[in-house]
Amino acid sequence: MTEDLSQRFEYLVERLRSAYGSIGHSSGRPYIYFVYPPKLESQVSQMARYYLSTDMHLQVYHLDFLRLAIDSLAGQEEQREQLLNDPRKTNSAIGIVRLWARRTLAVIKEYLEPLEQDVRPVIVLHGLSALHPLANPTSFIEFLAEQEPRHPKTGIIVPIVLLIPGMRPAQSSHVYLFLGQDHLRFNFYRGEEI
Repeated sequence: MTEDLSQRFEYLVERLRSAYGSIGHSSGRPYIYFVYPPKLESQVSQMARYYLSTDMHLQVYHLDFLRLAIDSLAGQEEQREQLLNDPRKTNSAIGIVRLWARRTLAVIKEYLEPLEQDVRPVIVLHGLSALHPLANPTSFIEFLAEQEPRHPKTGIIVPIVLLIPGMRPAQSSHVYLFLGQDHLRFNFYRGEEI
């Protein structure tokens, strides 16, 4: 399993280096989905930091979504509980996910703001299991796509690598089981699979 993950990370790095400007052209969005077994979350996160690091070709930013989600809701526990417990407020979960998306975009913007024109940034999202049960990676990336992060000097959409704990059903394309659960079957929102 580790060898397979290593090969996939090596391919991902090569893809980012050699085809940076064309990633996602066929689907219209430069999102890269990296699905891995949920039980390997810690190992995959470490491997991602090892393989996906800043070098002479790429400027890589790792964003821990779990930490971001916790921090963005700090001090709002009572309000969050009221929203989720009130069945009449069906949009409460969407409101929280939108808050997470806004905060994610704000952090990404902070990363990108000081970049020089010749720098090729890549965002890597870790900890996406924290989306459950309010959302999933597909719905979350749809929110991010509403205001897709762009390089401040070139205007190019910045590639985002989503590390998704889950499984890929056999003989399927653009489909994943979030957290490895059959009832959490989703299609990728535009982008590429690695």
